[in-house]
Amino acid sequence: MAGAPLLEAPAASPTGMTGPRVTGLEVARRSEPLEAPFVTALREVRELEVVEVRLLLDDGTAGHVAVSPTPQVTGETAASIEAALLGPLARAVIGLPLEGLEDLRRAAGSAIVGNSSAKCALDLAVHDALATRRGVALPVLLGASGRAVRTDVTVSLGEPEAMASDALRRCDQGFEVLKLKVGSDPAEDLSRVRAVAAATEGRAALRLDANQAWTWRQAQSVLGALERDGLALDLVEQPVHASDLRGLAKVRAASPWPVLADEAVRTAADVLRLVELEAADAVNVKLAKCGGLRPAADVVAVARAAGLGVVVGCMLEPPAAVASAVAFAAAAAPGTVHDLDASLLTGEGGALCYRPPFVELLA
Repeated sequence: MAGAPLLEAPAASPTGMTGPRVTGLEVARRSEPLEAPFVTALREVRELEVVEVRLLLDDGTAGHVAVSPTPQVTGETAASIEAALLGPLARAVIGLPLEGLEDLRRAAGSAIVGNSSAKCALDLAVHDALATRRGVALPVLLGASGRAVRTDVTVSLGEPEAMASDALRRCDQGFEVLKLKVGSDPAEDLSRVRAVAAATEGRAALRLDANQAWTWRQAQSVLGALERDGLALDLVEQPVHASDLRGLAKVRAASPWPVLADEAVRTAADVLRLVELEAADAVNVKLAKCGGLRPAADVVAVARAAGLGVVVGCMLEPPAAVASAVAFAAAAAPGTVHDLDASLLTGEGGALCYRPPFVELLA
């Protein structure tokens, strides 16, 4: 039994809806070491904090998910995610019917301001329970026709030689798009990109992600130098601070390559501000930033209506969360090269598998 496509807004749940109702939430926290350090201009991570969530229903069905905090982006920690879930979010949704997706969404939205990762965990657990009840996989529930999408792979910030070596290794594995983390220093960033480009010799398209670290003048300088080098980039992601939309617009106006907004986009309203300022060519939609599948679908709908491209991404998250993002990407933009490589660092698990350049859901 297929579900309605996610990108179609569901009708509000009718009064007196029957079916299972939410009875509670269970949360557990754990940590696990990464296979290699994950380094960006914002942070260095050696151990992943995981928040496991179980949504309980009165018919015995349960929804499961695991998420991770990214304090530098959402302002949350593992402890705050747990507190939000067991406190205001649980109180808001207990007693509501599982099938009432809009009622659940409104209740979670009004229960607490912000806390997008906690709301995402609740939303993903709800959809997992709904898929279980309907006997379908999540991609089918969301309206996807396939289970695999293409993904880039991240090369962590480091010395030029180390980044070049890592990039070459990823090319040998079969990845066709490399996302280079930059942003520590413009001059060093130029060395990094040049080293990777020389090592890979055109075997992969290159994306740059400065994670908000540059000023708009620095971004223009770096991109201008790379253009003069004759290098080709696939896109440039979030070169300036999320709050500096006018600076982002200046970068886009001067950039020979598309500009992708990431940290600057959390809601559909954020997309409209980008459009007004002509500040981006595309947006990176992440479930943990948006607050779950349904809010992310709103962002996609507005971006598409405005003529912006859509990339589905993830932060450093456990396989269960990345798998949900893969399902969403397969429904929202199946032909795009997405940014869904986190489980290469955290270790594949469950139904998630990488077959470069694809990431695939096996069940």
